[in-house]
Amino acid sequence: MLSIYRHPQQARIITAAILTGILSVSSGFIFSENATALSPDYSAQTPNQLVKGNKKSNRLPQSVANAVLQDVSRRAGIPRRNLEISDYSQQTWRNGCLNLQKPEELCTQALVPGWRVTVNYRQQRWVYHTNDTGSVIRLNEKASTINNSQLPRRVRNAVLKEARKVSRLPMRSLRIVDFKRTDWADGCDNITFPNACDQIVVSGWQVNVAAGNQTWVFLTDENGSRIKLSQDGGTIGDRDIKPVRIPANELPPPLDQSVVFRDISSGGFAGRTYETILRNDGLLIRVRVGDANDSERSVRRISRPNVARFQQLLQRYRFANFNNLRYPASRGAADYISHTLTSRQGTVEYNDISQNSLPQNLQTIVEAWNQLISTAR
Repeated sequence: MLSIYRHPQQARIITAAILTGILSVSSGFIFSENATALSPDYSAQTPNQLVKGNKKSNRLPQSVANAVLQDVSRRAGIPRRNLEISDYSQQTWRNGCLNLQKPEELCTQALVPGWRVTVNYRQQRWVYHTNDTGSVIRLNEKASTINNSQLPRRVRNAVLKEARKVSRLPMRSLRIVDFKRTDWADGCDNITFPNACDQIVVSGWQVNVAAGNQTWVFLTDENGSRIKLSQDGGTIGDRDIKPVRIPANELPPPLDQSVVFRDISSGGFAGRTYETILRNDGLLIRVRVGDANDSERSVRRISRPNVARFQQLLQRYRFANFNNLRYPASRGAADYISHTLTSRQGTVEYNDISQNSLPQNLQTIVEAWNQLISTAR
């Protein structure tokens, strides 16, 4: 009886061992297969390109990451290897400006697939909107946290070197007294209307350098590789006119919806006042204020393409930067003609005897306006 009992018991033990071995081998196969399938989801890309430990199914294209990191590095002067993309997400922007339309900017009204990318460095954060390839990128300044309290060293050194050339003074006598972030136009100094100059807008710095009682204002790009002496804010000796604010009660009435630009001129030997307006449809109307019979009224026409070019020029040369400013005549001046120019962007006042001392951008606008009038038929 004992031998009969022992044999079946051994059989059961052997059978259980065999089954356990089969299950162990099978589970090993399953574990290996799962490990092989999961590993690509955690594969690391180029360092500092994507979020560490990223498990997102939609990866940020390398072209987008490169474009964003390169722009941050250029703006802040920080090596790319020190920057990290901390977050990103796919987006569909409502227009060609990637939902970051600037004042007076025209944007294509079409849906644009793209990305929202966040870059971090220490306590700073840059948030970008891009298209799907990174060929178009825009910084969302409102969503970003950028420390603007420090002027990059390379910008500081580049400005001081340029100031030494301009002033012909030793470096030790020059000092930076103020700086701020700004956008400025660059590309053309002299143009002939209606052949508009295609300037570019440069994002960078305005840096004030002083020596004794002289001051120079320089405009630079983000890293100081492009530098320009400003004619708008710089005062070298007494060459430039310092503007004053026009009192609110002396401002002219706003433009009608049909009017693009207005020039009110007064003074001179005759002491008369004339109003010249340019309408959207190209009509150029000039009347003498106070002339009840309209005996000096004239109506001419300017081509609509030229009207459009002039409007573009007003934006390109930042007419809005001179809003509500008056450039007064020098003391003792007489028989000059004052001009009050008004556009959709604002109003500025100057006089004809000091036109050559105006900021360069404002001179360009005045010259373009005068040339536009000369083309009227």
